[in-house]
Amino acid sequence: MKPAPESAVETASKKEWPRWKNDCSGFAHAVADDLGLELSGTANAMVDTMGVKANGWVDLGSDPKLAISYANRGFFVVAGLKAAGHGHVAVIIPTDPGSPYPVGYWGRFGGVGKEKTGINWSWNHRDLPKVLYYAKPVPESH
Repeated sequence: MKPAPESAVETASKKEWPRWKNDCSGFAHAVADDLGLELSGTANAMVDTMGVKANGWVDLGSDPKLAISYANRGFFVVAGLKAAGHGHVAVIIPTDPGSPYPVGYWGRFGGVGKEKTGINWSWNHRDLPKVLYYAKPVPESH
C-alpha cells in the first residue's frame, strides 16, 4: 500500500524546523507564512489572536482528538498555551487517529524543540490538559 502524500503543513514544518528549532513562535510564524497564512507575535500573542473568531480560526478547545481530526483533513492546526513570560506553541501534523496525543513540530526558547513528536513531549503532564488547539484552512494553492 502506497503511503499517503505528505500534507502541506508537514512539508512546511520539515522545511522550517532546522532554522527555527530554538524559537516556537518564530517556527509557527514561518510555517504559517509558507502556507500563505498570517500569524505573528509571541506565543502568548498567537494564542490571543487565534482565539478571536473574526480572525478565521476554528477554536478546537483542549480536545486532542479534534486537533488530530482537523490536522488529518489538511488544516493548519496550532497547539498553544499562554504562560507568564513565555507561552508555547506547536504545529500539529497528520497523526494516527488512535494516538492519544497529536504529533507535531515545535521550537523551544532557550533549547531545541522537537520534530515529528507527540506533543506530550512539548508540555509537562500538569499543563498538557490545558493546551488549546486552533485550526485554519490552508489556502488551496498550497
